[in-house]
Amino acid sequence: MGFFDTLMGRSASRRNPSSASMAKQRLVEVLVQDHVKITPEVMEAIRSDILKILSRHLDVDADQLQINLTRTDRGDNLVANVPVRRGAGSRH
Repeated sequence: MGFFDTLMGRSASRRNPSSASMAKQRLVEVLVQDHVKITPEVMEAIRSDILKILSRHLDVDADQLQINLTRTDRGDNLVANVPVRRGAGSRH
């Protein structure tokens, strides 16, 4: 379990969902994206900005970066899963 998963109280089973739940989550994300009116170009710009900023300080695995919009009872959330390579510390 990752540091942020532990910090946020997420369980390992939640991180390894079944194919059906992954498909359902993707559908929800597409619907939320459509509702929020974020175009693929805007999502790519957000992805690029996140990589640019975090890469200043961490060794980020850009190929594995995932950005999703999710819907909760409290509203819509932009969630970024940013893998950091092991042994990566401050890049200063």
